[in-house]
Amino acid sequence: MRKLLLFLSLLVGVRTFAQTRRAAVDSLEMNYQLCLAQSRYTYGCALEYYQKMDSMLDIVYRQLYASLDTTRRRNLKVDQSGWLERKASYFKLLDTRVEKFRTKTLAGLDDQAISTDQKAAYIKERVTALIKNYPVAG
Repeated sequence: MRKLLLFLSLLVGVRTFAQTRRAAVDSLEMNYQLCLAQSRYTYGCALEYYQKMDSMLDIVYRQLYASLDTTRRRNLKVDQSGWLERKASYFKLLDTRVEKFRTKTLAGLDDQAISTDQKAAYIKERVTALIKNYPVAG
C-alpha cells in the first residue's frame, strides 16, 4: 500500500512538473503573439521571445539534470550535446541566409526577425522534448 501511494504521489509530481513547464512555454508563446499583434517592431518581439525561450531551456535543463539519477544524467548530457551541435549548424544556416539577403531588404530586419523567430521555435521544440522525454518529480 505504501509503495502504491508513493508511486501515485510521484506520478502526480511528474504531471505537475510537466504541466507547469508546458504552461510556462505556452505563456511565453502567447506573450510573443500579443507583442507581434501590438507592435510594428517584430524583430524586438522575436528577440525578446528568443531570449526568454533560451532562458526557459536553461532552467528546464538544470532542473531535470539535478533531479535525475546518474545514468539518466549521462543520457541527458549526451542527448543535449548532440542537440547543441545540431542547433549550432541550424543557427549558422539561418545566419548565412540572413546575411545573403540583407542587401536586398530594408535594413535586413524582416529577415532578422524571421531568423530569430525560427531560432526561438527550434529552442521551444527542445524545451518541449525535454519536458516530454525526461519527466521528473516536482
